[in-house]
Amino acid sequence: MTGRGQRPRRWRWPVGSLLALALLASACGSAAGGGTTVTYVGVAGGTISFGMTGTPTGCNPNMPSGNSVATRTILGAVLPSTYVVSGAGAPQQNSDLVLSSELVNLKPQTVVYTLDPKAVWSDGVPITAADFVYAWQAQRDQPVVSSSEVSSIQGYKDIASVTGSNGGHTVTVKFKTTFADWQSLFDNLMPAHIMEKVGWDPPCPMLNSAIDLSGGPFEIGSVAPQTVTLVQNPRWWGTPANARSIVVHLASSTSQLTQWMTSGYVQVAQPSTVTQSFLTQTTGLPGAQSDVDTSATQLQLDMASSLSADLSPDLRFAIALLINRQDLVNQLASWAVPGLTVADSHVAVQGQPNYTPPPNAASTTTVPPSTSSTSTTVIGGGGSVNFPVTPVPDQAAAFIQASGLTRAGSQFYHYAFGAPFQLHMVYDASDPWAAAAAPIMREELEAAGLDTTLAPVTGASQTGQVLADGFADLAVLPVNFTPYLSQTLAWYTMLLGPPGKNGSENWTNFSEPQFDKLVQTGSQQLNAKTAAGYYDQADTLLWKEMVSLPLFPEPAALAWSRRIGGVTPTPRSTSLLWYAQLWAVRRAEATNNTTPTLPGQ
Repeated sequence: MTGRGQRPRRWRWPVGSLLALALLASACGSAAGGGTTVTYVGVAGGTISFGMTGTPTGCNPNMPSGNSVATRTILGAVLPSTYVVSGAGAPQQNSDLVLSSELVNLKPQTVVYTLDPKAVWSDGVPITAADFVYAWQAQRDQPVVSSSEVSSIQGYKDIASVTGSNGGHTVTVKFKTTFADWQSLFDNLMPAHIMEKVGWDPPCPMLNSAIDLSGGPFEIGSVAPQTVTLVQNPRWWGTPANARSIVVHLASSTSQLTQWMTSGYVQVAQPSTVTQSFLTQTTGLPGAQSDVDTSATQLQLDMASSLSADLSPDLRFAIALLINRQDLVNQLASWAVPGLTVADSHVAVQGQPNYTPPPNAASTTTVPPSTSSTSTTVIGGGGSVNFPVTPVPDQAAAFIQASGLTRAGSQFYHYAFGAPFQLHMVYDASDPWAAAAAPIMREELEAAGLDTTLAPVTGASQTGQVLADGFADLAVLPVNFTPYLSQTLAWYTMLLGPPGKNGSENWTNFSEPQFDKLVQTGSQQLNAKTAAGYYDQADTLLWKEMVSLPLFPEPAALAWSRRIGGVTPTPRSTSLLWYAQLWAVRRAEATNNTTPTLPGQ
């Protein structure tokens, strides 16, 4: 074990040397004078070292304190879920836990899960309807004042009852209000028989093997400040994992993770932020593979949008028209993902299955914002938006002046009676994309005459809360998208509760009955095409009110040794280690070897 930021003392062969050998050996050919062709195949057993940035923040990922990417990523190999998000970013039924999940009735909406009767927690207690009942009762919004103990009540609040039958192997969920994204529920199930003893909010700042019992292919073997060891779950009823264990090394920075991958200390590496150094060094390794793509995280500029906020719709439009979003993409992100483009939606992120690009500008119509007639903002008739990706300073100036500000005789705009006008911008300092974009946008606003202060805050939720509490006008922060469009209820409505409660992330304090009705109706449409129509209308309304300015999807990267087989990148979810059951150490196979092919190889 090493201290943070230090190079590990444990030494292995440099991964470049090993992997170059693997590439040569796996090629079809023979040595001079005749030789034996050597191929590399996955073998059962062995230990795989996996490196990631970030540290788990708790043992219950359904709690605000434990709802972090690091916690969910590691527990993805441990806690059972009815559905997981595939490498393509789509929901996929966990057939090891759920033999079938059927929508058997529409009025009322009723979903029946049939659980595998062999499914057990790692202490031998069966996984049954009792675990589903407990998950619902803990997250169903009763009472609202205790909502800070729940990551989100979304969907659970719409359930009328959860009952078990057939010895607890059949779970019947009846809804009082239709909820189309029911596949998002019962994610990261916790063992009810343990949680009833320790409580929904156990005092654990890190993962805890006594609480995080396994219902997956791996269980927690040991936990240390910089290392979590996952070992095969001996009570796993599904196909056994290929690797005997996975040692998760927690890097303090992308730079440290790059060193670990380059030296061979880790064989699979997933940084929370892609850097040029990481890509250059890892993709340059002769025996390494890498995957770089857009993630499910989108960087946004949120704007205070309550009726009492200092920013009117005119000012919000002005700010948006002064930001050079194309330049942000060119400077900060396109080097990592050449096909990455400026974000154009509030409800879906580019690359996800439910994302629909906007129509061509030729098929659009002009729609003004709600409080001004000077807008030439182009909004697609189908609900998608073509908002300018480069500045339109003249139009921005017209909006600013329409709001009552003047710049006469001054570098910066001020109120008509002489009092200075100032914008306060905060940004998530823990997100390098936000930290890089915020100063650029501040310079653009100040060059246009809007005096802007800039302050760092650590954490996306914390940054959003500063905006929600009225201590800032603008917030630059990452937003994590899912395949489920009902997530929009949490971002721009008070339907889940006030910002920071019940899973509500309405940091802008936007409240609009028409918008609420659109997204609530959309969340109740079981027909995906019909639902998309409502969400498109909701997205159009957000552009008209300029509640938030989408900037760009953040890139994601994964690098792994060619000596590790079965690796499936999941850039748009935290399901990477769920699929680690397919990872396998690859070793040379003799020509007369008849080793059977391992799953996923």
